[in-house]
Amino acid sequence: MAKKTPPEPALDVNALACAAGLERALSQFPQDVAAAAQSAAQARSLLGAQENNTGEPWPPMRVRTLT
Repeated sequence: MAKKTPPEPALDVNALACAAGLERALSQFPQDVAAAAQSAAQARSLLGAQENNTGEPWPPMRVRTLT
């Protein structure tokens, strides 16, 4: 039997856009904002669960010094 995954919670695009300060973009381009939110949610779901939520999916960048 295939493993069932829980359904993804529905995105509240308006709340997310307002929290991000995108009120103007939401009023002018609501379909684009919704598509961007859906794309971001899909990309986030591909990362999978992390034990450490503050961890990055790639190593931190390092600055080279010229001395």
